Amino acid sequence: MHEHILSTFNAALDRLRQDVLAMASMAQKNLACAMRGLLERDTDLCNAAIAADQDVNELEKAVDKLGMQVLVKFQPTAHDLRAVMGTIRVANNLERIADQASSIAKRARIINSLPEMPEVKLIQPVYELCARNLEASIQSFIDANSDAAAAARLLDKELDNSEKALDRELIAVMESRQTALEGYIHLIFIARFLERVGDHAKNICEDTVFIERAEDIRFMKNKREGAADTAVTA
Repeated sequence: MHEHILSTFNAALDRLRQDVLAMASMAQKNLACAMRGLLERDTDLCNAAIAADQDVNELEKAVDKLGMQVLVKFQPTAHDLRAVMGTIRVANNLERIADQASSIAKRARIINSLPEMPEVKLIQPVYELCARNLEASIQSFIDANSDAAAAARLLDKELDNSEKALDRELIAVMESRQTALEGYIHLIFIARFLERVGDHAKNICEDTVFIERAEDIRFMKNKREGAADTAVTA
């Protein structure tokens, strides 16, 4: 983190970051809780994830308020300004991740109330990729490591492909059976929620790159990858 001539600014920014890291821990815990509730058919865990979402919401409000106070009081520029604005954006993405965890828990509660489906275990690889991406994005933000963030950003494609593959697999199962389809539909939605968590993890990586490099890479989707592919095939 760049040193600032006003130590009080550093203290305020550190407090802002600590609140965001608390949000990150809570969001990861909520997601894990919701998925355990699904995989272990434990509705109490689902209920805990849903209830905890409000705590994340309140902390995001606190981050927004503190962030605005820092901007008004210190009127930072350059890296300092990007650090405050980028950290607020990370908080917004973490709040959305907690929302997705709550949505997963609500669908999982319904699945748990239905007859047991062996296909539920098929979502485990999608969740593992999602959790990996989220951890990598948060760690790159903690470390202020733009290179790690740029690398973690590219992991999202693997998660997208895994979610699409599961979607096709579950639809094939639904087409081949005459049994009730409700549980499968909820499982497809849960996989999509996990994919959205991956999107927010990708956003956190982009925020980290923005803070550290002053580069906005949000709209550079696959351009460098496509150029590399062209070079290989040429």
